[in-house]
Amino acid sequence: MSLALDENLKPGAPDDRPGLLIGFARSSCRSRACRGFTIVEMLTTVSVLIIVLGLMISLARHVRRSSADQLTKDILHQLDQAMAIYIHRNDDAPPVVPSLIDDSHGMPTEANLQQAARLNNQSFIHLLKAEGLLSGRLTDVPYANYDEVYVCDSWGSPIVFMPQPHPAIGMNAKGWFFFSAGPDGRYLTRDDNVYSYDPGAQQ
Repeated sequence: MSLALDENLKPGAPDDRPGLLIGFARSSCRSRACRGFTIVEMLTTVSVLIIVLGLMISLARHVRRSSADQLTKDILHQLDQAMAIYIHRNDDAPPVVPSLIDDSHGMPTEANLQQAARLNNQSFIHLLKAEGLLSGRLTDVPYANYDEVYVCDSWGSPIVFMPQPHPAIGMNAKGWFFFSAGPDGRYLTRDDNVYSYDPGAQQ
């Protein structure tokens, strides 16, 4: 079939010859179908998906950390209130059993705190329960955090009671306080510890 222009076809008028139109349409469709996605387009799509996934994971971690922090703060708040009543009744804070401070140097060590934390925790829970001060408290706390014998933070470490401030552990203006080892489980890394008081307000 000749593709020469028809003499009777006026300039600007549509060419309604079926063979020419169909051939052009088929050629255009084949060109688009064969083209598909380029490597650049595929890499761009994958990169965007990776970025979105990374943002979602980061957000999920932030929400989980915030939730864990809040649960630990709620536990510390309840213990703080119970201990305030105990001290008001007995005119003094209970002794820490066993001692959290290395008596030979006057400074705590992480190993000493780790060893003493569980007994310290059990001791103050026993005292508060004996006074009836935990009745109605910690009722909404999961069993994994409070089993009537021990009370732990959101990361599984025993919460510790300090009857007096110490520069290596915490400096509460009123003296005694409770604190959590935080996400890293280490009591002397104070940057992530959680306290029953606001450390920022004490500075």
